[in-house]
Amino acid sequence: MLGKILNLKLSSAEKKRLRKGTIIKFFEGSLLSAPLIFVFLVLNDLFDDSLSLLKVVLLTAALIICLFLQGALNYWAMMINYPNAYSLMKQLRLQLGNHIRLLPMWFFSRRKTGDLGTIVTQDIKNIEPVPSFLYSEVIGIITTLIVSSILPFALNWRLGLAILIGLPLSIPIFLWTDRLYKQCNLSKQKALVEVNSRIIEYVQGISVIRAFNQTGARFSKLENALETYRKTNIDEVVKLAAPIMFFSGVLELGACLILLIGPYVLFNGQVTLPVLIYFLVLSLAIYSPFQGMADLIAQIRTTQTSLGRVREVMTTQPLQESYADQSFTGFDIEFHNVSFQYEDKRVLHDVNFKVRERSITALVGPSGSGKTTITNLIARFWDVDDGSILIGGVNIKDVKTEYLLANISIVFQDVYLFNDTILNNIRLGAPDATFDQVVEAARLARCHNFIEALSEGYNTIVGEGGSTLSGGQKQRISIARAILKDTPIILLDEATAALDPENESLIQQAIDELVSTKTLIIIAHRLSTIKAADQILVLDQGRVVEHGKHNDLLALNGLYKRLWSYRQRAKNWKLSSNKRVIRKTGRLGSGIS
Repeated sequence: MLGKILNLKLSSAEKKRLRKGTIIKFFEGSLLSAPLIFVFLVLNDLFDDSLSLLKVVLLTAALIICLFLQGALNYWAMMINYPNAYSLMKQLRLQLGNHIRLLPMWFFSRRKTGDLGTIVTQDIKNIEPVPSFLYSEVIGIITTLIVSSILPFALNWRLGLAILIGLPLSIPIFLWTDRLYKQCNLSKQKALVEVNSRIIEYVQGISVIRAFNQTGARFSKLENALETYRKTNIDEVVKLAAPIMFFSGVLELGACLILLIGPYVLFNGQVTLPVLIYFLVLSLAIYSPFQGMADLIAQIRTTQTSLGRVREVMTTQPLQESYADQSFTGFDIEFHNVSFQYEDKRVLHDVNFKVRERSITALVGPSGSGKTTITNLIARFWDVDDGSILIGGVNIKDVKTEYLLANISIVFQDVYLFNDTILNNIRLGAPDATFDQVVEAARLARCHNFIEALSEGYNTIVGEGGSTLSGGQKQRISIARAILKDTPIILLDEATAALDPENESLIQQAIDELVSTKTLIIIAHRLSTIKAADQILVLDQGRVVEHGKHNDLLALNGLYKRLWSYRQRAKNWKLSSNKRVIRKTGRLGSGIS
């Protein structure tokens, strides 16, 4: 049952420990009613005038033994349940992480920044009490309730019914309170996600915020999110205070009935005075398990909300994995009638082209024409809606994703470096590479010299996202990372976008050195860097409108020619004499022309 709740397949050892912990909690719960039984025995002997010092000593000793056994059983259950619980939570974390790794990129693009982080950290933490505490606690409470009810009904079934009369009456209130908890937890979870998203946004964007003097304005969004979270927590207390008090009051109606009908049954000779006193004492203690259950509602509901969010991720279908052990025999790339859309927006329309193995193909076109989408589809970050993508004649859907990505290196437009050493960042795709191999890759990417000039060299920590390095430096490290991975296919998405002219030339040399052994697909806005490409594909509104070599495309006098002309004119732009506007050399007026 617990395995179904957590969506986990429990091992035989985990099931055995879980059963053992449950049985121990059952016996512990049975002993919790022992003190009340001893109270009855003492009262009965006391009124029969048969209570002796020996009986008092024996009953006291028995009570001490029961209390000791309760503590021992509780400790024993904890020693079994908690290690088993954290073993299960480790399994759940690994299962969740592995599942997230296989999800398509649309899953991440549709979620807020802090949402997934909240699921992986806070929601998993909220679930931890289920196997470690809540599961066994519920078993213990139910057991205590059952055992505590046996003796009262055996002594007098009328008083037994009276003492429990509040239970059925309190169930509707319990369910009402439960619904309120659920609503409040959903609101709290939504507010917490917003807080986490705003914190991440504020920290990651602090340089932009300060540069545009928006510190106060952006901070107000974080402040508003925190205020909303505060209000949701206060609303929970306000909304639930009355139902919880009402629940406790109705539950304890049995104590009032005992006071009302107890003297009646006593005077009619249906019960003895010790029995009546026992029921009066019992009425003060028997409701504790129910109230304990009510106190658990908040934790249970928090857990259920978190379980729902984790299940939502776990039930999101990953990209369909191939079970065949198929491999590529070559590394030419073909698009056959490929169409693709992001949600409701069609991005590619019936795209067809072929990239020869060990050649350079450049993708150019206006922003939003589908260039980056093509590289993402080759890496299978998304699946095509129609058509197929072949590598070496094999549909990429027919090979394992790990095998596909093992044959592809990607240099992204927005480079991300981990808060680690430069050495480990370059080794990302080849963790077993030697130091000399890392240095050689850095030399090819023209970043060895600036790395050596750093205080710690290759052991320099680059900070979160590579914050201690310039854009060009990060880009070159990213290229070194791709070179070291040494895959047959390399995808360069605006690889020279963040480089100055000198470094652009150096990177171009590094790219030229790869041509003889790699299949390269390059996205470039600087058209001068891809003049020597074996093939240039010109995209516009998700379609390949032109293709050929540089000179052939210029001769077509189409979109590529216009893009080339714009780029050539852009080279002549400079600051105007008043240093406030940009204008083209030899032209009057202001603004960009």
